[in-house]
Amino acid sequence: MKKIAVDIDNILWDFSPAFWERLKKINPEIVPPTSWNVWDFWHKYVTTKQLYGAIKEIHLEQEKFKPFDEAPHFLSSLRDMGFYIIIASHREQGTFDPTRRWLSMNKLVFDEIHLSNDKSILFHDLLAVVDDSPSVLDKAKEAGIVRVGLRRPWNKDTDHPLFDTLPEILAYLKTACC
Repeated sequence: MKKIAVDIDNILWDFSPAFWERLKKINPEIVPPTSWNVWDFWHKYVTTKQLYGAIKEIHLEQEKFKPFDEAPHFLSSLRDMGFYIIIASHREQGTFDPTRRWLSMNKLVFDEIHLSNDKSILFHDLLAVVDDSPSVLDKAKEAGIVRVGLRRPWNKDTDHPLFDTLPEILAYLKTACC
């Protein structure tokens, strides 16, 4: 069985603007997402506790946010390609139910949800991963699995296959995985 792990935040929906709004409430000086040129941009602006608190708040309210317009077709196309789809996100276990409801209410097909701080534990069984995190993409490369993501300020200078849209990622996966 072909398995693929697909991230949620900044892959299936535009997490960054909501995240920025939450962080601005903590520190109005925080720079906008277009300036987040490194993964740990936030260190100068908020504490670790504040960061994870803001992330958890958003994840608990996931149902308020819409996925990218292309997300339902993207996932259903992966299913049509024969993929077993694992939605893999760095989320706390307490956000499982809001995550599952959001996926269902937006008709985002999946076979399994994996919430943890270490997606690489899935890699032994995967053909591919779709993510925006440079560290996840690095680990996927080291594991020898197909990796791809949406281009973001924090990953644009890496050597990973990155694209601007989900249809472009889908086209890449059709050639890289079939």
